[in-house]
Amino acid sequence: MAQISPRLARTYFAEIAADSALPLDPDDLVHMVRRRQHGHVVIGDIAIRCYKNRSRWTYDERDIRRAAQAFADFHLDLNDVVEVRLPPYRDHAERDPEERGRADWRQQIASWMYWHACQKHQEQRHYEDWNDSWQRIGAQGLPGDLTWEEFMAAHSGRRQNIANTRPLELMTRSGGSLLLPRAYAELLDRWEQVTEDLVVQARTCSRCRAQGPRWGAWRTPSPLGYVTLCPPCSGATFQRYTGHLRGVLYESARTRSTRADGYLCRLCSEARAAAWDHCHDHGHVRGPLCGSCNTYEGKSLPQSFLTNQEGAALHLLECRGCLERRTLPARYHAALARMHVEATERHIIRSRRCKHMPWIEHVELAHGAYRFELSCWWHKATWTKDVTVAETAGLVREFVDQALAAEQAGAAVPAPRRPASDTTVQA
Repeated sequence: MAQISPRLARTYFAEIAADSALPLDPDDLVHMVRRRQHGHVVIGDIAIRCYKNRSRWTYDERDIRRAAQAFADFHLDLNDVVEVRLPPYRDHAERDPEERGRADWRQQIASWMYWHACQKHQEQRHYEDWNDSWQRIGAQGLPGDLTWEEFMAAHSGRRQNIANTRPLELMTRSGGSLLLPRAYAELLDRWEQVTEDLVVQARTCSRCRAQGPRWGAWRTPSPLGYVTLCPPCSGATFQRYTGHLRGVLYESARTRSTRADGYLCRLCSEARAAAWDHCHDHGHVRGPLCGSCNTYEGKSLPQSFLTNQEGAALHLLECRGCLERRTLPARYHAALARMHVEATERHIIRSRRCKHMPWIEHVELAHGAYRFELSCWWHKATWTKDVTVAETAGLVREFVDQALAAEQAGAAVPAPRRPASDTTVQA
């Protein structure tokens, strides 16, 4: 089996399928966005498996060439068309969790249209006159007052992708009907089934056969790719981390000789760990994390990690340097100052304190203070708020003390405490 790199696979595919009747967009061969979810790239109705070889992701060259040739030979009769009926609008919160993220090409096209219909509705009306009329299919077959010309103009130059193809390049309109070539619509129907079959297979625990979440939360990395293990099976396979390397420097020989993938992730406690997470300020090991949690801690917004990740504060305090100094890494200081400002800052409108949380558009550290630019969209008010470095250090220490106290009491870590007085400005 000849293994080739993602970029070379993309090149081979593009060359072989260059004359395809379908508008192909196979950049996912490079990005592999569903690699964790089911381990394949699905182009049209063809699933191409991703392989892991010596810590690098590759493809079988034969799979790439066969798939590309199938699309090069694809027959498309542009005169044989079928009507595309848009599904009714459904708010994300109203959908069954099992339906969220399911491959559904009609719903995807509809979501593009509903979004533009909503934008047009809101741009043409004062916010007090907004309603749900944009959610209903109009006389032109599109949501609300959206016209076909407006929709296509908005998408001009965009590469809207479904099944690694571009459906809007083949879509036409006649009267109030949206049309697609029959062969292409049938291909997208098969794409839905192929994708769903892959998801069902990948979400099944390889040991007890239990069904897990759709988005690969049970998928854990291994030397040969991803395997699916439910939390109980993972717990029975990998040991739990109980501070084995607490106080050890990340660059030490002891860390290099101890494999992180022998442990469960100490944050989610569901997946096999992939790496030793450490504090970049003090250099101490914090614990083993799976790839997903490690990425979340390192690349997400600090405020998001602190507020949405259970056990985030205590994980950061696994660093001996942070614990002894009752502090957090520097990148979290601005986040705690921002959380404080969001909780306390309101402007005055007609002698009353606005009840809406302000929008913070910008923050910078200058002259010994974090300066936040705030605005209230409801009342068109803008103002600034400074939180000094010394004040921020106090907020950080207070947050750490509350986290440690909550740990001792066995309670959840509370949000930053609201001060006794608030600073407000006149709108």
